[in-house]
Amino acid sequence: MTWTYTPANIGSSGLSFIRFKIGDTTSGRMLLQDEEILGQLGEVGDQYWAAAYCARAIAGNYATRVDKSVGRLRIATNQAAKAYLDLAARLEAEAACRTALPYAGGISISDKEAQVADADRVLPQFALGMDDLPGVGISSTSENVY
Repeated sequence: MTWTYTPANIGSSGLSFIRFKIGDTTSGRMLLQDEEILGQLGEVGDQYWAAAYCARAIAGNYATRVDKSVGRLRIATNQAAKAYLDLAARLEAEAACRTALPYAGGISISDKEAQVADADRVLPQFALGMDDLPGVGISSTSENVY
């Protein structure tokens, strides 16, 4: 059972980054072991998604615990489970924003030319001049296909 966290390594170490994101930065209150975090990181391959999965694992751990009360003292673990589920949802949204970026192609001339020059590109079914009569107007050679 190992637990490590080095604030200076947040930018370079997936382990410290994930611990920072899920709030598991105090050795006296360990939430996950290094091996559990590294296992998630190895499975999903992205530290943002791994942090979200780790938060869900912590929520699951708290969800299995029973609320306790003795006199006026009450320990409610269901609030911790809900808080970690909320954290997981926020981390998933952050991960989705970082991993899936929209692309609008064909906006610039150089981008269009690069697409046409790509030998591995699937040729479009529609092209400029495809309905022209032979010998009239724009030719439908590959250099005019965008």
